Amino acid sequence: MSAASFLTGLYPPPVRERWGGEISREVAASGIRCWPDTVAGAARLWLHPTHWPEARAGQTRRVVVVALSAVTAATVLLLRSLIPTTTLTADVRHPATSLWLVPLLLGVLLAVPLPPLDRTLFARLVAAAARTLAAPAVAVAALLALAWSGAVRQATGPAEAALVAYYWLTLGFVAVRLCACVARAAALTTPPGTRRLSAAVLSVGAGLAAAAVQTLAALAASGGHPAAAAEGSALALAAVVTLAAGRDLGSLTA
Repeated sequence: MSAASFLTGLYPPPVRERWGGEISREVAASGIRCWPDTVAGAARLWLHPTHWPEARAGQTRRVVVVALSAVTAATVLLLRSLIPTTTLTADVRHPATSLWLVPLLLGVLLAVPLPPLDRTLFARLVAAAARTLAAPAVAVAALLALAWSGAVRQATGPAEAALVAYYWLTLGFVAVRLCACVARAAALTTPPGTRRLSAAVLSVGAGLAAAAVQTLAALAASGGHPAAAAEGSALALAAVVTLAAGRDLGSLTA
């Protein structure tokens, strides 16, 4: 893949459909000096979905739904990848540590597209979901079988490294396929209205912001692990991006 193709791929899908060829040619002609501006332009457009062209009715809302699923999946992977912490994990004694999940899960529910009322379309939706999630289901089943077999506890050296690698590859694969499933489902369903979708994005952003504040506050109070700083910074960045996109969507209903 050429640098021009890669940089063009950073733009939102509706933008690529309309102007992808022009962007790619311009990047190829300008060379490396235009790369920072190209990346910045792609980032700005992701923050302003109201600026995207629409080749089909509801295209912008469908892309936003898929992007929101990607943000949620990335958040789960981020929280799972770093050191164990009680800052964002609820237990019976500290239920307040999970309050950030309330707006995040509410946003996810608000963003769920309406299922098709047509029997044929519904059957196609179920079939598409089954095809997309079959391989991840097999990978997860194999992972659980390894865990239950006790092989993980007995593995050392290269075998242990291979099992750890398989674990993370499985999580990443599941996240990617879930996002692909959302994308395929979005093509067969009615996307949420702009007002509901804006509320969904803002709600997810609020949850991410609360998680970032909790993490960074705990870090400031205890001078925690550097990984906690990375976690809090990543959550804060995701919150800012999500809230900006939600606010931009909301401008259409103001």
